Amino acid sequence: MFRLMRVVLLAGLLAYLPAMLSPVWAIFPPPVKDDGKFFGKEGTEKANKKIRAIYEKYKKDVVVVTIPELNAEQLKKLKEDGNTKFFGKMAREAAVNLGLNGVLILISKKPTFLFIYMDPDTQKAGFTTGVRDKVIAKIVAQFKEENFDAGLLDGLDAIEAAFKASSK
Repeated sequence: MFRLMRVVLLAGLLAYLPAMLSPVWAIFPPPVKDDGKFFGKEGTEKANKKIRAIYEKYKKDVVVVTIPELNAEQLKKLKEDGNTKFFGKMAREAAVNLGLNGVLILISKKPTFLFIYMDPDTQKAGFTTGVRDKVIAKIVAQFKEENFDAGLLDGLDAIEAAFKASSK
């Protein structure tokens, strides 16, 4: 009886193993979640590829989340807290929910705002607020010209450069 149970348990585990090792488990959620519709298909694909490369080299997550607009309750809270505090909380909550070990870029279309959150370990490893400000400047420079794909890719290049510098 016990032998049969072990065989059935082993067969079940072996059947489940391929699903556990599939690429879907490796990249979930997708690194770029563009609900705000900022990026083109090609730009998103390039960004996701770049993010995977960053993870493979530095074992740090990079997640990009865009939102189209805030709801009425969020707008009320935004007025109470101010942009930086409100979007900072939103980014931090998303990062904690994802178990982020790296950087989360939050971009809102309406109201227009960009916030970059770094988890505490990433900050200690050299991705400081100064580095964050440089990444924001790279992204914003392209966004002002409505070059959203280029802005995202420039920002990812700056993030990768920061991780490279801190890993030396």
